[in-house]
Amino acid sequence: MTFSLLHATDFADRLLYKIIPPLKAGMIVLADRYAYTAFARDATRGVDRQWVRELYSFAVRPDLALYFRVPIDTSVDRLLARRVKLKFYESGMDLGWSTNPVESFRMFQGKVLDEYDQLVTEFGLEVIDAAGSITDQQRVVRNVIAQHVQITRMELSDDEPI
Repeated sequence: MTFSLLHATDFADRLLYKIIPPLKAGMIVLADRYAYTAFARDATRGVDRQWVRELYSFAVRPDLALYFRVPIDTSVDRLLARRVKLKFYESGMDLGWSTNPVESFRMFQGKVLDEYDQLVTEFGLEVIDAAGSITDQQRVVRNVIAQHVQITRMELSDDEPI
């Protein structure tokens, strides 16, 4: 829970100083990770799901949230191609499920993915297949965002000028 509180404090600071001001100015804000990351990560670590949701209840509900779903094997391959070893907490080594960092990563992140799959339904996250190339993913993301912005503009045009 202490880890959760530290992350929530950092998130609150980013929300207050980096996200809210541009939103108030009418800008679109893109954020890498949001409260959903904490929901999945903290629940996997055994923190009560409802407690985490209440902890982040101050968070602005995004108009669109993307979940880049990637198979564990692809994730491991990508991470190990970029660096020599996995990070202690990202691999769940603190949980003691395995002394092997790669095996621990597979177990921990597998459970995180299970949590995200529940969040898709609960919060309406838009799932992006992240197994493909960056080019493919970017094309899909651009299409999803373009459709969302177009729908939002159409909704606005019914009530007020754009």
